[in-house]
Amino acid sequence: MSWETAWSEGRTGWDAGAPVPALVELLESWEGEPGRALVPGAGSGYDALELARAGWDVTALDLAPTAARRFEELRDAQGVSADSARAEVADFFAWTPAEPFDLVWDYTFLCAIEPDMREAWADAMWRLIAPGGVLVTLIFPIFDHADGAPHREGEPGPPYRLHPDIVRGLVAGRFDEAGLYEPTASHPGREGMELVGRWVRRAEVEGG
Repeated sequence: MSWETAWSEGRTGWDAGAPVPALVELLESWEGEPGRALVPGAGSGYDALELARAGWDVTALDLAPTAARRFEELRDAQGVSADSARAEVADFFAWTPAEPFDLVWDYTFLCAIEPDMREAWADAMWRLIAPGGVLVTLIFPIFDHADGAPHREGEPGPPYRLHPDIVRGLVAGRFDEAGLYEPTASHPGREGMELVGRWVRRAEVEGG
């Protein structure tokens, strides 16, 4: 089943109906001026709208046209300007914006793609984020995270389980780790299954 089919048929059990508590917490403590932000796999766009309300110039990217329409309906209903929050329907891996972003917020996007696409995810993040820009990954779902076990071959998904070491390996040499912590609040049923990772893009790839 495609993502568009899921949205058009209303098979969106992952849609929590509100911005992620960890993002609200992050924005409350954010230092520095807001700039250009990207939310890949934005869906209904609750997180994109939360970023826009905090002053960010936001692009909500999704592969499904129905999701983009849902985002625009919510944006208009909430009185958020289309100048500060816009929808783009495109393939994240092939999309080239006019300018790179200062912030990418990734939640339930990395865990939703097939594991063999993760290296392409890292390549795209390097291309989409400006030097000195920030990638924030809400790493989910983390199961048995005390043992550090990575995704197991053949494990069903999406979502495909993640671990900070998986993300570290993907961004190594291109991003510097700037923080890793467990959020103080989560959507119901996701408690203890999330970690926030913050990564700063280098100006050059390590080793040239």
